[in-house]
Amino acid sequence: MEQRERARDTADALKLGDLAVVELPGRPGSDTAAIILSGDGGWRDLDRTLGEILATSGVHVIGIDCLRYYWNRKPPETTAADLERLIVELSARTGIRKIALIGFSFGADVLPFIYTRLSPEVRDRVVLLSLLAPGRDAHFEIQVAGWLGVDASKDATPIAPELAKIDSSLVQCVYGEEEAAETVCRDAAPQSGEVIGIPGGHHFDEDYQALAQRILRRLNMGIRPA
Repeated sequence: MEQRERARDTADALKLGDLAVVELPGRPGSDTAAIILSGDGGWRDLDRTLGEILATSGVHVIGIDCLRYYWNRKPPETTAADLERLIVELSARTGIRKIALIGFSFGADVLPFIYTRLSPEVRDRVVLLSLLAPGRDAHFEIQVAGWLGVDASKDATPIAPELAKIDSSLVQCVYGEEEAAETVCRDAAPQSGEVIGIPGGHHFDEDYQALAQRILRRLNMGIRPA
């Protein structure tokens, strides 16, 4: 069954700070939500398709448009506070307590910094941290220079030291094999986590169904008891 996004301009839309988020309700009674942070191109293509597949599989999906949210710089402390409020409101509305945090590209780069700044109570609800096509450095603002092929290394923050602070059993790090030299996945290589190389480049040869199945398998195997 095709999942339709709930309108983001409704009065009761869930928000990340001032930004209304995408919501795909999934299956009634689902106990797990996936919060997806998009790439710097916004909620489209891989992000949207992945969200639709997960929702069709029963997972309640929240989509965050990083192009809009990070158009102006936001330090990870701000985003962690915004995300925490969103998770608390989502739980109050739906009863969902198990959260998978998923980031693609730009979203994957910033996600470790956000996770480590959540409160212990909210971190305990996170059952999976899935990083899809992360680079080696994070920016906390959309870098237009990067779209133009200009060096965007200014203000770059290395991801590996932050990733090392996280329980590796939570981590799934997925990269396209054509980008093996450019990803933190191979740098960090969590011993008890999951590092996956997939044929293709930044968009995994557009095989989003296979990508979703890897996430769903990990969710089905790795969810902590309530």
